[in-house]
Amino acid sequence: MRQYYKPMLLLLLVVATASCKKAFEDKPLELITDDYIWDAKDPSADQASKWVTNIYARIPTGYSRLNSVPLECVSDDAVPSANGNGSWNVIRGGYSASSTFDDNWSNCYAAIRSANLFLNNYQRVPWADSSRRVWFANEARALRAYFYYELIKRYGGIPLIGNKVFNPNDPELLRLQRNSFEECVNYVVSELDIVKDSLRADATLANRTTDPDYGRMRKSIVLSLKAKLLLQAASPLFNPSSTPEKAYTGYASYSADRWKAAADAAKAVMDLGLYDLEANRYNLVLNRANREHIFFRTSDSRVSNTYAYYMSPVGYTPGNTKSEGRVSPTQELVDAFPMANGKAITDPTSGYDAANPYIKRDPRLDQTIFYNGAKWLQRPVETFEGGRDKPNNAVTAPNQTQTGYYAKKFCANDSSSTNYTNTLFRDNGFTPAWCIIRYADILLMYAEAQNEYSGPDATVYNAVERIRQRAGLSPYTLSAGMNAVQMRELIRNERRVELAFEEQRFWDIRRWKIAKQVYGTMLHGVTVVKNTNGSFSYTRKDVVTPYFTDAMYLFPVALKETQVNTNLGQNPGY
Repeated sequence: MRQYYKPMLLLLLVVATASCKKAFEDKPLELITDDYIWDAKDPSADQASKWVTNIYARIPTGYSRLNSVPLECVSDDAVPSANGNGSWNVIRGGYSASSTFDDNWSNCYAAIRSANLFLNNYQRVPWADSSRRVWFANEARALRAYFYYELIKRYGGIPLIGNKVFNPNDPELLRLQRNSFEECVNYVVSELDIVKDSLRADATLANRTTDPDYGRMRKSIVLSLKAKLLLQAASPLFNPSSTPEKAYTGYASYSADRWKAAADAAKAVMDLGLYDLEANRYNLVLNRANREHIFFRTSDSRVSNTYAYYMSPVGYTPGNTKSEGRVSPTQELVDAFPMANGKAITDPTSGYDAANPYIKRDPRLDQTIFYNGAKWLQRPVETFEGGRDKPNNAVTAPNQTQTGYYAKKFCANDSSSTNYTNTLFRDNGFTPAWCIIRYADILLMYAEAQNEYSGPDATVYNAVERIRQRAGLSPYTLSAGMNAVQMRELIRNERRVELAFEEQRFWDIRRWKIAKQVYGTMLHGVTVVKNTNGSFSYTRKDVVTPYFTDAMYLFPVALKETQVNTNLGQNPGY
């Protein structure tokens, strides 16, 4: 950890000129003096406030999280299309303490240090507006809590450092120990509770497109993060998953009350009355200023034409850019989508036809997956053998699908346009950003936690049915009289299809402790053959059996950290 507490070189800052100061995009922080940032003669607190703004840039994005593909490519929902993509190494278990992946340890602690620097120095600035001073101080604390959450879900217990700002050679830095999982959860919950009523007022739907601070930490975000953390803590991976000598891996004993705490936290977000399900799910892609997005990465600009190029089937050539088809969804994900009548495709009364597998399916399938025959940009997708989107030519299409499918979730849902120019993902001047928490997630979090605590009562049914109704299922209602186990499986499947490619499944199968069961087994795709009469034949095919062990439920602490500080300890199995 030592190397990550060196003086912060956070992004880019301002340059001083002879007569004025410019906005802080011109020079690295090491060229700016301490007094310049915490300017005792600047009542506008311009530089101090920008310091907090820059912390947001460290929030991870999910669009190209891992070797230019999303994290779903190392879950049971997808695999990388390119054989040479580094994510295949992760799929085959080729990571360890000396060779990590998605290692956010250094990034999160850099963000935490930056927040602490602000909290230690912001009162040196003569804020003319005392409300802004309070807002920014609590915003820094909320951001710090968020980055602790990102660490906890990866590593379990981690070192809590309070407001301390360490220098590189500080001997205390080399003696830091990990706090227990319980201590970490309690600390973050306490921090979120402290700041929730001292932030800017939440933006209403009417002013989300014009509010310049929309997307910054607000009460709704803080309450949502609390719900997310408490759901994680209540889940089987941590409740319980500890031994006396490894208190940082979870709680020592099970408590149903942790589920109640998670349900109550999600209900607090629902009771705000500020968010609801967006009537048209496509608006979630088109416009970040919608009624459903709660917490998103404000500094992300990756969802535009560029991302559509990355994801769309390889046979499309928009302008001078070649589609890359980087993500291949699995047959397991496709099979998770029910029929339009709400019944699972395994139900013999569902009407599922294996010869026409995509007919009369949940509308969310068409919004999420490019499958053979799906119409897009004025032609059908051709993932049959030798088709335009699966030409079996390593030179012209090195990224062609491994599974017979491509990911559509963040591409324009447009069958009539002829090119990407007409499907720009912009609305009212906003570029859509990576969404971390949306209202559908809150409803499903509540349903899951409440079901685990007290069983499938009417509020659980209502939360799930609202999402199915918005999806367009008919009937959207659930079978009466389900028990808690049946409802659990249904909620888990709803999370999978509703939140597909939103970086939920990777974490869900870990916190539920089912990854070894659903991911450490053969994943499948489909081989599509075009028959001479123009019909198609569909044959299930093996793709890969990922390597997964019990140790992999948590991430390893990087060897470079434990070698510098032997007090950190390592997660079991690494």
